[in-house]
Amino acid sequence: MKHFLKLIRILNLAIVVFTIYAMRHGIIIPVYAYFGFEPILSELQFLFLALSSVFLTGGGYIINDYFDRKADMINHPETVVVGIKFKRRWAIVLHSVFNTIAIVCGFAISYSVGIWWLGFIFVGISFILWLYSIRLKKLPLTGNLTVSILTGLVPIFVMCFEYLGIRHTGTPVTFGLKLAVTYSGIIILGFSVFAFLLNLMREIVKDIEDIRGDIASGCKTLPIVIGKKNTNILVSLISFVSSILVIIMYFFYLKNLEFMQNDTLSLWYIIALIIAPLLFITIRILFARYKKEYKIVSHLLKFTMFTGIVYSIIINIIVTGNIL
Repeated sequence: MKHFLKLIRILNLAIVVFTIYAMRHGIIIPVYAYFGFEPILSELQFLFLALSSVFLTGGGYIINDYFDRKADMINHPETVVVGIKFKRRWAIVLHSVFNTIAIVCGFAISYSVGIWWLGFIFVGISFILWLYSIRLKKLPLTGNLTVSILTGLVPIFVMCFEYLGIRHTGTPVTFGLKLAVTYSGIIILGFSVFAFLLNLMREIVKDIEDIRGDIASGCKTLPIVIGKKNTNILVSLISFVSSILVIIMYFFYLKNLEFMQNDTLSLWYIIALIIAPLLFITIRILFARYKKEYKIVSHLLKFTMFTGIVYSIIINIIVTGNIL
């Protein structure tokens, strides 16, 4: 069981689940409640969406480990599971089972909102993850962008299916409901962009960490093509831009929303747990040279992504306080 959980990256899957439910319970439910509405999607419908996302992600990890075994044996042999703890054919079987469950759940949620053919989106994502494992990850920036875009789509899917649920049920779209959908949608879009940028940085940093194995496998990742120094500068630039975007999102949008009044938590939380780590990364990555230094940056990026998602709970607290 331990090796199975290691293969599917159970902690990463837990973060995916947390992200999905954070968007619903941290953003959609309190913002809708402020305007006197409840989410249209039932908990069962939402469970199908969560399960589809989790099994697609888990299947992606499995197939990636299957095709990436040679590089992993060089970069971090102690973490290799496929071919050692799991026979390669069983990895393929697990990948097929995970994708089947994900696609069935995807068609189920799509059918429940009246557009069954949206289930093919989940088929497409499964194919993209397979293509990433055999080809895209070996190309400069292409693989990084692919995974990061898929990561950024997770919060957006939550809002999109909620909106499709409203259309399917024929719920009268009043002015208040329009505001609830618009405000929650823009906030979730902000989380989506944040997840995309943080994951993009982390994927690039991981490529720097794994440069030896990637060279041996014939990959042409960004650090191999433009060098570690230039890649460091790119990550630093993305980190700085990310911190600026967070500041703009808060001061020019969130802070001015009517349901975010009397907010004494956000500024301190954002400065301490999002902006400060991003600025530290901006500077630290410029001087990184060794694998352990990149490992620290990678962990810090993962921490900052987590604290960014946790901010949805802060939003819930603030909005709920303005309802009472």
